[in-house]
Amino acid sequence: MRKLILAISTLAFAGSAAFADPIQERQALMKERGKIAGQLSKVVKGEAAYDAAAVLVALKALHANAEKFHANVETLFPAGSETGDTTAAPKIWE
Repeated sequence: MRKLILAISTLAFAGSAAFADPIQERQALMKERGKIAGQLSKVVKGEAAYDAAAVLVALKALHANAEKFHANVETLFPAGSETGDTTAAPKIWE
């Protein structure tokens, strides 16, 4: 029983600590997304050679980023995180 309580407590703590600073976490995700989009943009504009394998890697990374964002949207945008060091548009809080 004590092991079960310890395991549950550990999981609860780990879940709450995962996004201790939601502003920093969502900014990191958006920066990662911007970097990937920049790589793909260079290929689309002809500024970088087309490499199917590299494009696939970038698209998979973009998909993984979107999945992480979608799966954690509630914890990334908790009430009260619209203030602070953020440039999030006010529209997303409506």
